[in-house]
Amino acid sequence: MNRTLSMLTKHFLYILGCMLFVCSCQIMSFEEEDSTPDSSRGEKLMHFKVTGFNLDSFEELDTRATEKSGTDNLLLGIYDLNGNLLDSIEYQDKDDYSFGKFSRTLKYGKYTILALGWDGSQQCHVASSDSIYFSEGWVPNTLLCRQNIVVSESYSDTRTLSLKRCTARFAVYLKDEHIPSNLSKFVISSSDAGNVLNSETKHCANIKDFSRTIDVNIEPSKIKYVSSYFFLPEDSANINISVAALDVNGEELGKQNFINVPMKINYATNYSGKFFPYASESGEIVFELDYDGEYNHEF
Repeated sequence: MNRTLSMLTKHFLYILGCMLFVCSCQIMSFEEEDSTPDSSRGEKLMHFKVTGFNLDSFEELDTRATEKSGTDNLLLGIYDLNGNLLDSIEYQDKDDYSFGKFSRTLKYGKYTILALGWDGSQQCHVASSDSIYFSEGWVPNTLLCRQNIVVSESYSDTRTLSLKRCTARFAVYLKDEHIPSNLSKFVISSSDAGNVLNSETKHCANIKDFSRTIDVNIEPSKIKYVSSYFFLPEDSANINISVAALDVNGEELGKQNFINVPMKINYATNYSGKFFPYASESGEIVFELDYDGEYNHEF
């Protein structure tokens, strides 16, 4: 009798173990299925809140050594796992009532979300998530967030996209007592950076001759600095930059070549000195920057 009972107990435990194994396999299968949701099973209205667009930025040329606050434009792009854009890029400007808030209905699945913020009136072109550029070859103060998300019944319908600056800023602060009254424009150029952004690496997608012409539309004697933003080939790089001052006929009034300029994403590199050859010494310029750090040099 005891032997029979013992055998029944063993059979019961064996069957129970098999049942538990099957249940555990089913639970694992459900988790895997939930982490890679089937698009045919449903869809969800997703809400995206963009933050970080109030970071300070600088005009290219100004009478003040101070920054302006906030970003002028935002865009949102949604891509599938193969890098294909879904629907179209959605744009906003700072006057939009819902600036910083986007909503989109998405089928269950995995996606890459691209959010971008930038200053100025130039148009942003997104050829792909890895090829972003601006009209006229311009590189503005640019903020970026690229995030992978899962959309399913068990995941939240709200995502926060925190923008981070992906440019480096170069500026020349003029300590000249006299600036030529016939100054018409500055030209800032380099062959060690680029003007196309790869959102995955946060670096320039191409290294090419880069040139930015900045028209002088204010009284030259009031100019405090001239500056430009760059997409770098790495998180940090030493690049060569030249800055030329021209009159209305394109004649050179002054030029400075800056060699091995230390640049870093979300850093400002500042050179200060007498730009024009006959200028005399003037007082120091005091300024503050909302960056991770800055490099300061005199020339």
